[in-house]
Amino acid sequence: MKKILLIALLIAQTALIFAQDYSFISKDLHKMTDEEMLKNNVQFSPNIAMFDVDGNSIGESQINDIMMSGNFMPVIFGNKNHEPKALVFRASTKEEKEQMKNAMSRRDPNDDFKTGVLANDFTTTDLDGEKVALKDLRGKVVVLNFWFTECQPCIAEMPELNKIVAKYKNKDVVFIAITFDDKDKVETLLKKHQFDYKIVSDLAIIQDYKVNAFPLSMVIDQKGEIIFKKIGPFLKEMDTKIGLALNQ
Repeated sequence: MKKILLIALLIAQTALIFAQDYSFISKDLHKMTDEEMLKNNVQFSPNIAMFDVDGNSIGESQINDIMMSGNFMPVIFGNKNHEPKALVFRASTKEEKEQMKNAMSRRDPNDDFKTGVLANDFTTTDLDGEKVALKDLRGKVVVLNFWFTECQPCIAEMPELNKIVAKYKNKDVVFIAITFDDKDKVETLLKKHQFDYKIVSDLAIIQDYKVNAFPLSMVIDQKGEIIFKKIGPFLKEMDTKIGLALNQ
């Protein structure tokens, strides 16, 4: 679990902000507080601009190592509409490093899930331009995978996900992978890594489902209820849930 990107940690770790020159951040933005973000139900786009304290741009592929190291803390900047627009990583204090270590050892991001919640409906198109509407799939088991191209754990689990797709090839199961990456970026990755899910590029769905950690897999039963939702490589458990749903 410690290799999974946990963007959710950003909201909970911004209380202590030292005097620092952030002149490279637009004057139209302000430092956001925990209270402001919680009050306005702030959702992070993985495409938010990210920098180190010197103003150097940070890429998506670096975020996992930065967050999991515990050596850096985020300072979040938002606009007047309370939307996060930039993020700067500053050095953690000794106390913050200890807090992060304790939080990650105790907190399982899968603890809050409860079965039986009705899945939010969505209508979109896949990379081939075909319509994908969740309501049209009622009566079938739907498996969702939330991922992105720079997420190494996401890529690592693709071969096992493909095996599950093949296992249920002739069953009423639909596999949909949802990413925020654009079509060109996804297709470039698919030249090196086979992924047999129906792939959708739609950030709005990710935000609507409040996904803030990747990879995340979800199983929706024939009634449209979520019966499985896990962050990380819990694929055997997911496979079991699919089989149970089909046998109901």
